[in-house]
Amino acid sequence: MTKPFALGSLLLLPALLGVSATLASAVAFWALWVTILTLHGCSCGWVRNRLSGNWRLAANVLLATTWVSCAHLVAQALALGPSTPLGAYLALIGMQCVLLEHEGLFATDRRRARLQLFAVSAGLLLALALLRFLLGSSIAILAPTGFILLGLLLAGWQAWTQRRTPL
Repeated sequence: MTKPFALGSLLLLPALLGVSATLASAVAFWALWVTILTLHGCSCGWVRNRLSGNWRLAANVLLATTWVSCAHLVAQALALGPSTPLGAYLALIGMQCVLLEHEGLFATDRRRARLQLFAVSAGLLLALALLRFLLGSSIAILAPTGFILLGLLLAGWQAWTQRRTPL
């Protein structure tokens, strides 16, 4: 994987397929995801300058799990029903925070990369949720349908970008 932040970004794939069954759960997950990543990036900025090596990694893991736990508690307090399926995907956000910190996404000169990651994830979540809503059947909310729709979206994006690129 030669692209930066590729491994951390791949952890968003299960959530793309799982929470995009409805538009409300997709938007709720994205809002929690952006909030957790932003809070983690800000708090790790303080730790990054004061610790090194294994201590930095331990603090990074502790901060990630703290923010994810707090977000899960807030989601449960605000809306118990819709937040229940988000629990497993929120745990992946903690791992994603640790990987993205290790890859340097939260450095001060990476704001554009963070915004690009947020925008691409929002676009994919909304596109999958809208496609599943437009299909409207109970089959559209299953995970295999999400794989198929995601594959079609990515193939369409690749065809679109290759068409626009001059040879």
